[in-house]
Amino acid sequence: MTASPPPAADAAPPIPWSDPARAAAFEHWLAAIAPAQNLLPETVRLASADASFRRYFRIDSRDGAIGTRIVMDAPPDKEDSAPFVQIAQLMAEAGVKAPQVLEWHTADGFLLLDDLGTQTLLDVIDPARPEANLPRYLQAIDALIRWQLASKPGVLPPYDRALLERELSLFPQWYLVEYRGVKVEGILRERLDRAFRQIVETNLASAGVYVHRDYMPRNLMVGRDHELGVLDFQDAVYGPISYDIASLL
Repeated sequence: MTASPPPAADAAPPIPWSDPARAAAFEHWLAAIAPAQNLLPETVRLASADASFRRYFRIDSRDGAIGTRIVMDAPPDKEDSAPFVQIAQLMAEAGVKAPQVLEWHTADGFLLLDDLGTQTLLDVIDPARPEANLPRYLQAIDALIRWQLASKPGVLPPYDRALLERELSLFPQWYLVEYRGVKVEGILRERLDRAFRQIVETNLASAGVYVHRDYMPRNLMVGRDHELGVLDFQDAVYGPISYDIASLL
């Protein structure tokens, strides 16, 4: 008795491409890896985008136990995928669940990843019942500690003075000036500069670990097995131990 073929998948709406040549390269790459990865190319559809040139697609698998995979579209002239691949491996070695890189076409910047789902920690926490959220936050802290314990200097870029000062400057530039229309000058400028100097010196003097830099509930995924997965880690650095826990809380 032979196994029944999987039911026919509905075709997804076409993905928009601004570059026809890149669209053709993507279709060629996807068709080439589909048999070995048990993918259904006709089901590929937009999943999300982030604050960069990266886009993410979701695609169905012929294997019902797998369900879906994620495809990252990262044009190599605009996005370097190497840090993502490196840090995903570092997280896996630390015992932290992150997307596994199943395929990577380095020349075109296409990656096939396993799918951590669609439900974030932000989706499941209940603002009205803080005590009910404690197990989830402890789970996130446990994952963070595993990530930090695996830290080694010289592996990731340093969270140095220049980077700290550049990120601190975003607050007066984009929030105070652009959003609130506040002029940053005089006493306000002096107070900000004094506070920023103290923040920089305190962080540079603290113990150094791997820093995700955006470790917050929106980037933590709650899987079907209730295991917590981590996304958006490609900008990780080596820096102050207090940074990520402050972001989480």
